[in-house]
Amino acid sequence: MRVKLTIGLLLLVFVTLIVPTSATSGAKECNGVFSALALLPVAGSSRSVTIHINGYSSPQDAERLRATLLDGGPEALLKTLSKMKSLGRIEREGIIGFYNFKFILSKPTPTGRHIYAVADRPIGFLESYFSTRSKDYSFGIMELDLKTDDKEKEKGEGTLIYAAKVRVIGGEKVEIENFTFAPIQLLGVRQL
Repeated sequence: MRVKLTIGLLLLVFVTLIVPTSATSGAKECNGVFSALALLPVAGSSRSVTIHINGYSSPQDAERLRATLLDGGPEALLKTLSKMKSLGRIEREGIIGFYNFKFILSKPTPTGRHIYAVADRPIGFLESYFSTRSKDYSFGIMELDLKTDDKEKEKGEGTLIYAAKVRVIGGEKVEIENFTFAPIQLLGVRQL
């Protein structure tokens, strides 16, 4: 069963994002590597994942993607993302690459920061060959809520929508639909 998710904070990225320059430059934007335990919604299984962040998107990138989505729809956004340089990636233990994030935004919070990341999800050979329904879910979306500990390391939790469909409703609201019934929970996120 699919559940339609409307993610309020993530919508800032696409719809209502007016990021003052100080909002991103004031954040503790350290590039780095994070580890986490991905709790899969299927039978409670889990996998170790590694998140690499090599850089961040600018407020201008965010505004350009927002305008692309609202003016051209999800297909135009996907095409734009596919042409962008990778700023980071998420990897599953034992698998090289999972997918590359083309948009990564860091927003400060009173106790740390939120990181939002969007990817153009690679469609696998069998998905493409058999033209499965999952082909329509061509985005990957991650959100991390990080807090800085007394050793200046970041820790927290997050969610990952591995396969998402993005729709614009009424010209200004964005709906994000997860392919599975629940997003992947990222537990014990910690900076390495």
